[in-house]
Amino acid sequence: MRKVLFCILIGFLVISPSTVILAETLLCDDFSGNIVSSSKWHIPTWVSPTDGTVVGLTQFRFTQNSSLPAADDGNAIIVVESYNPTAFSFYGTDLRSNQSFALGTGIHITVRAKMNTITPGIVGGIFLYALKPGSTTYHDEIDFELLTNLPNGAQTNIYSNEKLGTGNVQFVPYTSGSITDYHTYEIKWQPTQVSWFIDGNLVRTDTSHVPTGPMNFHLNIWVPDPGWPAAYDPNLKPATSASSSRIYSMSVDSVHIQSIPPPPAGELAHHHE
Repeated sequence: MRKVLFCILIGFLVISPSTVILAETLLCDDFSGNIVSSSKWHIPTWVSPTDGTVVGLTQFRFTQNSSLPAADDGNAIIVVESYNPTAFSFYGTDLRSNQSFALGTGIHITVRAKMNTITPGIVGGIFLYALKPGSTTYHDEIDFELLTNLPNGAQTNIYSNEKLGTGNVQFVPYTSGSITDYHTYEIKWQPTQVSWFIDGNLVRTDTSHVPTGPMNFHLNIWVPDPGWPAAYDPNLKPATSASSSRIYSMSVDSVHIQSIPPPPAGELAHHHE
């Protein structure tokens, strides 16, 4: 049955009988059309070889030569192909929110998604990300990463004004199913902590690496190189022709991003005692 996503103010906080603070919906998409909406999403525009459109063994599609991803049966289909018509590499997708999300009193992200392959050597990303102004290496980031090498759970990661690289990784197993089953992935990004949830269950909390700058939200799929040994597979290689190309994908059923209201004044006072 077709799912329905209600893009309304669904969270609220009662401070007093006369004061209610709503959780504002910032982005809501159930991908109901035939193509991902340009009013909410974009893919990168190629600027230079070091602009982030090449990662690992993958070149991402960019606006000069590709359209936004297709949507099918209420899912955004995020794909990586083994044949790249412009270079000898994989041809991936990095879908980015048009909107940048500032922390404020908190941001709550809910995504329902699944990988459509367990071919080793592929990564599906669900994450917030931003380079620090003026830097090409220091950045903020909060991740769920779905590794086909590790299909029985999800990898979480976080960076706060840190260099690109390993980050602060923690792998969390599913209580049931695998990456090829739909799961609900949640990130609660708050001023003093970041929390990750899978299918409503808290799986990780970090209070030591909390990003503070605004970030865009990304959905991507790509093939890493040997620099990420946990995700790399030497048997997965780019195709040399379109006729031998293979397509791997991640289906994203819905994305809902909302603000987290501030705690009641009395609770704030209690925390400062």
